[in-house]
Amino acid sequence: MLISAGALETSICGARQRSLPNDASCEAQRGPGQSSRRCGECVTAGNPLEVMTKGRTRPVSDDCPICQLPLPLDDRHSSWQPCCLAILCDGCILAAKKRGLMDSCPFCRAPNKPENEEAIVATIEKRVDAGDPWGMYARAAEYDRQKDSARAVEMYERSAALGEKRAHYMLGCIYSDGTDGVEVDHDKAISHFEAAAMEGHVQARFYAGQLAEDVGLLDTALQHWLIAASLGLKEALDEVKKMFMRNLATKAEYEKALRDYHGAAKEMSSRDRDEAAQA
Repeated sequence: MLISAGALETSICGARQRSLPNDASCEAQRGPGQSSRRCGECVTAGNPLEVMTKGRTRPVSDDCPICQLPLPLDDRHSSWQPCCLAILCDGCILAAKKRGLMDSCPFCRAPNKPENEEAIVATIEKRVDAGDPWGMYARAAEYDRQKDSARAVEMYERSAALGEKRAHYMLGCIYSDGTDGVEVDHDKAISHFEAAAMEGHVQARFYAGQLAEDVGLLDTALQHWLIAASLGLKEALDEVKKMFMRNLATKAEYEKALRDYHGAAKEMSSRDRDEAAQA
């Protein structure tokens, strides 16, 4: 199939996600990263980038299915269950132990069995065969753990294509840093980080901000970090503070980020989680 020259000379308006000729972007908007470009019409109208209007709250799927509180952003304070692949916070696991309920999964009540890698993989494979993107993500993570980068990336790509934000995040990390057999590709990295960010993945938004800063898009970086801080990420709040100290963020922006951060952190806290963290 022949591709016209005009089709090759197109970019994406980051505000309306529509294709347009490259010369439709105003000169100041022709920096790296298509998602950070806006057409002249959108710049004049003040239309914000789509990546900044989506993913400003965490989805319900980020809640612990037992206590219904947002899962901690630090993965070390939650764990997935091999029987049902549910992610539970450490607070709910501790509460189950206190009640003597650890002979079965605290969520699906399946009897707990000694962890057997083959059985776990078989459970995951059933989810993969059913077309479940979370199952594909879990399978990719197993490949990752086994240092099988090629199959991990392939499975992450399948999961991401079905909308799994964690898969987009992992692909962003892989293409940002590179792994055995996978070269660094910053365009792919930012694309995956932004796709995850628009679905509410907080760490992905933080790294999207870092990549924006690396290419000099300081305002874009600040906007990413303000959103990530409002969702409870301390590292993002620290970056906003640095921007404020450099006179690149206003006092009002920093103060709002600080308030929003503490509010989000409070939403993620509970007595059981605090006790589990101390233990």
